[in-house]
Amino acid sequence: MSDQNIKNFFIIVFTISFFSLATALYVEYILNFKPCILCIYQRIPYAIALLISLIAFFNGNKKTLLVILGLTFVASFLLSGYHVGIEKGIIEPIFSCTGDNINALEKEEILKSLNNIQPDCRDVDFSLFGISLATLNFIISFVLTIVIVYIFKYAKK
Repeated sequence: MSDQNIKNFFIIVFTISFFSLATALYVEYILNFKPCILCIYQRIPYAIALLISLIAFFNGNKKTLLVILGLTFVASFLLSGYHVGIEKGIIEPIFSCTGDNINALEKEEILKSLNNIQPDCRDVDFSLFGISLATLNFIISFVLTIVIVYIFKYAKK
């Protein structure tokens, strides 16, 4: 596989990562859907992928960056898989995905704390084409991981 093809792949990853993050931020800030904590964590690999893609586009050891990118999307795949498992009721959350507002006793504290409630990771508040964003992330991360492994395998030759 030529360096130009690998460079083009990094451009594709940059584009996918950019639109994934832009979509998540649009849903949160424009459509006013508050994300759960796992939804927020799932943005981190895309931010890392943006950075790696930029570095690879301008310079750097593309094979090393490809390995780092692969590990990034493996982490994204595992994190989104965990989230999908929670959404489907297959996996119980290891930590609490909801806000702790029981300790608020005064009326003002209760009202204030209601604004700070973290959505439950089990609830799918927003879906695209009937698929949760965590499931879409799971699919995208899986496909990109497979493509990266394929490219790395043939980039050695």
